[in-house]
Amino acid sequence: MKFSTLNPALLGITLLVSGSLLSHAGHASVSITKGKTAIPHGNATSNQDLTIQNDKLAFAIAVDSAPPWGVARGCIVDIANVKADGTLSNDRVAFADFIPNNWSSWPNTYTKIDILKDTAEEAAVNIKRDFGETEISTTYRLFEGSDLIRVETTMTNKSDSDLALLSGYTLWPDSGYKFAVPRNHTIDKPLENRWLSDRFVGYDEEWAIALHAPYMRETKNQSRDLYAAHILSPSQSMTFSGDYQVLPRGNLAAVVSAEIKRKGLKSGTIQAHISTQEGQAVEQAAIVVSQNGVPYMWAMGDGKNVAFTLPVGDYEVYATGKQHSDSKTRLITVEENVTQTLSFDALRAPGKISLDITDEKSQQPIDAKITIEQGNQPLIEYLGARTFFTDLDNIGNAVFGLAPGEYELGVSHGAGFNAKSTIIAASVDANKTTTVASAIDVKTYPTKHGWYAGDLHHHADVLEGSTNPKNLVRSQLAAGLNVLFVSDHDSTKNNDTIQTLADTRNVPFIPSIEVSPSWGHFNAFPIDSGAQLTVDPGVDDIHSIIEDVRRMGATVIASNHPYIPYGYLSSLDKGSAPGGFNPSIDLFELNAVVNNEPTVNKAHQFWNEGLPYYFTAGSDTHDVLNQTSGLNRLFVYTGSKPDANAFAQAAKDGHSYVSFGPVIYPKNVMFGNTLKLAKAQAQTISFDLVAVNGLKSVQLIGSDSTATTTATNKQSAVNSVVLEDKKLTGDHDYVSFKVPQASGWVALIVEDNEGRKAYTNPIWLKLVDESQF
Repeated sequence: MKFSTLNPALLGITLLVSGSLLSHAGHASVSITKGKTAIPHGNATSNQDLTIQNDKLAFAIAVDSAPPWGVARGCIVDIANVKADGTLSNDRVAFADFIPNNWSSWPNTYTKIDILKDTAEEAAVNIKRDFGETEISTTYRLFEGSDLIRVETTMTNKSDSDLALLSGYTLWPDSGYKFAVPRNHTIDKPLENRWLSDRFVGYDEEWAIALHAPYMRETKNQSRDLYAAHILSPSQSMTFSGDYQVLPRGNLAAVVSAEIKRKGLKSGTIQAHISTQEGQAVEQAAIVVSQNGVPYMWAMGDGKNVAFTLPVGDYEVYATGKQHSDSKTRLITVEENVTQTLSFDALRAPGKISLDITDEKSQQPIDAKITIEQGNQPLIEYLGARTFFTDLDNIGNAVFGLAPGEYELGVSHGAGFNAKSTIIAASVDANKTTTVASAIDVKTYPTKHGWYAGDLHHHADVLEGSTNPKNLVRSQLAAGLNVLFVSDHDSTKNNDTIQTLADTRNVPFIPSIEVSPSWGHFNAFPIDSGAQLTVDPGVDDIHSIIEDVRRMGATVIASNHPYIPYGYLSSLDKGSAPGGFNPSIDLFELNAVVNNEPTVNKAHQFWNEGLPYYFTAGSDTHDVLNQTSGLNRLFVYTGSKPDANAFAQAAKDGHSYVSFGPVIYPKNVMFGNTLKLAKAQAQTISFDLVAVNGLKSVQLIGSDSTATTTATNKQSAVNSVVLEDKKLTGDHDYVSFKVPQASGWVALIVEDNEGRKAYTNPIWLKLVDESQF
């Protein structure tokens, strides 16, 4: 779909607030308060914002504050629990709103706020906004004594043509863990979803927020977005409804109870008793419930007892606790209005692992990542981790608690790039520490050749990021990265902290920021210490954004994931990027988790035109416990250990390549440089190639102008040609290519035996006219 471009910075945003704005004194009653929210660490900081509260919860609507990711004002930006003493917990969410079309750019010219009801029993606020050629009207309701924020949205097509949309509510927690919508795949139709529920839950030990979405037909982003595909004809409307349920504990029993009530399901009750083999209480005792092997919910207990309701049906259940062993799984049938009692009395208390990891060649301790490959992997993530890292100060050592049992642990340093992961066996006993040692066979050391690798798209704990700065550093070092990098959304709050940690380990750090309008995300680096973003990504255009990040010290600006729905190049194609194209962007990202083919092809088009727009690389990691830092990375040649400016300049100059695995060492010509040619003098370029997973092939590619007339040349993409294709074997090889006698460019694509590739920036070719001499 294509919307006309409407620049809110030029047209202005209309904020119409009506109603009594009465703030009720009693916490048990419902209140609406105008002004900066009282929710600790809240993002609703304007005097025009609204906070709605009862005795269970509080939430804030950004009336005038800028929401994250450049979406239109009028959404929920803060949700908190009300504690027993009446005080508010910290903010639990980055964002909760109705998404009109799968995070596509959001042309918006007005936001109208109308308070429909403001009594001690009920608060109701309506928000009307435009989304291109549609109007979106959302009403939020909160009732006295309720833990549910009720939402209803009507979307109306104001255009003269049909609109194909993917819309629905979203819930993006700003900390904690995620429990996706449970689904089952049938054996005969493995790609067909059979949803066991219609709710997503963000949670931690002391809170949970569930998004109930009865309309949902599709999930995105780990179920944080619950969508329905629909077509709106001219003047047609469609209404969505759902609930945000706010709870004071990471316990899904109340979530399922609410689900039973809203669906009118028949149900029965489970009462369970849980203890250790010695008859002791289990810390944070829980019952985990599955259907057909798919986790459906869990219920937490008080002391040794757990009680909860389930819809009528057949289930598998087991008992567990914090770092305790799991019980055996039992099959149960829940019958209507029947209470059944279960007893689990054989759980074992936690044990510990102490692990020392070294480089096999040097025998020196190295940073590493440890994952549970086989053994107890807790479903409830605050009861036990599945991923661990070595200590920053005591390099190579990790000590952590595990449930008793037999384990296979994956241990890695620079996995897939510098070395293969290794598997070690460990046996954990209750109340004991097991000591294990592991050596990693490191195959290549890029810094010895002057190459430094960075993951140039990585988040810490801003907005939906859930990685604290210390874990970011531990994860990036364990990934074998040679420079540290952070790019939080519209924030530099973690830059100085990570700089201090980097200095402690004597590792270069590249401070960045990801400026995040709804029509494109941009990493700018390096950023000066203390510099703050002053533009509003929700309303300002590309030219203002680039001017602001240059003021902050950035010498490099990268367009992240350019062709996803809210990528910059996608928005340019749709005409929805305010300001259009700004040619001063330097780099285009090959992202670890999206389809990069359109970006590669676009880069080749630029190179064919002689334009030096180069590649960058990033994993877009937000949660190092469940995602992989350095899944892909940018190798940059600086010769010696760089500071932030030297690294940035080398990336800007194209002295770099993107890799998902293979490592490349140019021998006589650097990527980004120009090789001058004479027709009568053939020239050769050479490379050392390394792949810990084994080399499969290398292609020399180039522009049409560099192609010869030989039949071996073949089109690899719209804007490039394969000039030569070599099959490789082993984990190390030396290759040479004769350079075409023509102006243009050449580059490499190297592939390993696991299908992981490396994409180089171009070597420019310039044919010199010999007659001039």
